[in-house]
Amino acid sequence: MKKLSLVLLLFLAAAVSTSIIAVFAQASMSSWPFFLEVIPRHGAPATYDFVVPLEVMDKSREDLADLRLYDARGREIPYALRIRREVDDKREVAVSLFDQARIGSASEVSVDLGENAVQHNEIEVDTTGLNFRRRVEVEGSETGKDWRTLKTGDVIFDFEGQNRTVKSNRISYPTSRYRYLRVRVFADELTDKEAPLINGVKVMMAIREQGELTTWDVAVPIYQLLRNQGAPASAWTIDLGGRVPLNRLTLEVADESFSRPFQLEAVDDPQNIRLLASGELTRRVGEQRQPLVITLDNEEYARKLRLLITDYSNQTISISAIKAGATARQLIFALKEANGQPLRLFFGNPKATAPHYDFEKQVPVRVAVKPARSEVGAVIDNPDYKPEPLPLTERIPWLIYLVLAASSIALAMILISLARTTLRTKPQANGGSEFPAGSG
Repeated sequence: MKKLSLVLLLFLAAAVSTSIIAVFAQASMSSWPFFLEVIPRHGAPATYDFVVPLEVMDKSREDLADLRLYDARGREIPYALRIRREVDDKREVAVSLFDQARIGSASEVSVDLGENAVQHNEIEVDTTGLNFRRRVEVEGSETGKDWRTLKTGDVIFDFEGQNRTVKSNRISYPTSRYRYLRVRVFADELTDKEAPLINGVKVMMAIREQGELTTWDVAVPIYQLLRNQGAPASAWTIDLGGRVPLNRLTLEVADESFSRPFQLEAVDDPQNIRLLASGELTRRVGEQRQPLVITLDNEEYARKLRLLITDYSNQTISISAIKAGATARQLIFALKEANGQPLRLFFGNPKATAPHYDFEKQVPVRVAVKPARSEVGAVIDNPDYKPEPLPLTERIPWLIYLVLAASSIALAMILISLARTTLRTKPQANGGSEFPAGSG
């Protein structure tokens, strides 16, 4: 029994040692198979950024949590990763209006955002009347007594004509936390006979950020003729150059006019074809020959696509160029010393844990000063890369059978021991008496 216990103990120790080695391997860059050099243009201490190349996204995890940035001295550089989607969002803030009055040619109203005022940067002003152009002033205050100008000179307007209405009642100003706002609307000198009445004011926090798109050219493949739901069709199998994100496909088509149904599918796995987009590709006679853009509702990861166009009795359209596009991944970092270059971005470790840098929480979503763009080099195989050792059961496949056999023998011996103990303590027959029947 002691020998069997020793064998099991050694096996467990070996398994634990393998796990510890794997954990320590993540601290060394020998677990990352690829890297590329990052060269800040100015080289001086500052905030920099770069767009993560497609080659990196192809060889990294989808969430890019395996990226690690190091300087020339081997020191890790924290970074913030941003997915540069276009943002147009606003949140209304609860307010109450007071002190509404007309003063000369202007109307004004004060707005209370409450004791715990949140950030705000935009108002919508509802006024009486039609066909006007009115100037607006916005002031802010912490106490309701000392006012500071937030915006002046902007206008709201409302015009109607030929069954169309053009209207704007929105005023933007620098983001603030003032509890009180004072809104003043001036009469239109041409159309208003008196100061307009302010019906209401909405206060909002609006976030608008222009997105950034990464585009790249892909080879135009030879099309195949087939049938789609019984009708003649043409299919192009498009290689994106790697398994990368995609949210649009742009086609250059030479034909003057056409109208064809299409389907765009991800065909990485022939057993699991995914429909990404569908619709109609159309160009009318006399229209300017603009590229045709297929936009996906949601960003998808794929390596190979199939563009299927139903031709019916028409000739196959002539596609001369294809360009793929995806939302850019922006990596922002701060360079504190000028003598730590070149930097190296390591990637390709699927088992790396997410770094969760404090720096990422310190960098605001909207950076006040645009970071300086860095240059990135080509992907390089890491010469120090050491693949993670195989599990002990794969390196020594017979060991599992040995352990199972030892466990079976140990279990059998335990059962035998229990059986013997049970037989020794089991009461004898004849009612449990130790004397033969009829004695005494």
